[in-house]
Amino acid sequence: MRKFFAMRTAVAVFGIVLFTGCSNQPTTADLMRGQADEAKAVAKVRDQMADSWESGNTLVATGEKQVVGGEDLVNDGEANVRKGQSLIDKGNKQIKKGKSRISSGNAQINKGRKMVDESLTSYRQSFPKQSLTPATK
Repeated sequence: MRKFFAMRTAVAVFGIVLFTGCSNQPTTADLMRGQADEAKAVAKVRDQMADSWESGNTLVATGEKQVVGGEDLVNDGEANVRKGQSLIDKGNKQIKKGKSRISSGNAQINKGRKMVDESLTSYRQSFPKQSLTPATK
């Protein structure tokens, strides 16, 4: 019996050593779980990449709309500047023409007053007895 007990103990110890040594090796279930975890991690990364792509795609579309709108504003602004410059040029010409007319008008006023004064003086010298004011009734 002792021999049987010793043999039984040896088999048990050998089994424990064998299973203990094998327990460091992953089981098929452990491998399946590992692959599932890896697949989950890959799926998560792919989802994040897809979300990032969608966000980027939305930003590109929004940016393109802003660029088109900005180009329209620039074109309108440039056209307005050209119109404004044209109006400024036209206004400057009108101001110059107006100032020239004022100067010419003032010269005519001065010449006219001088002519009136000279005419009046000449008339009074030529016809001293004639009155230039209407007679009162």
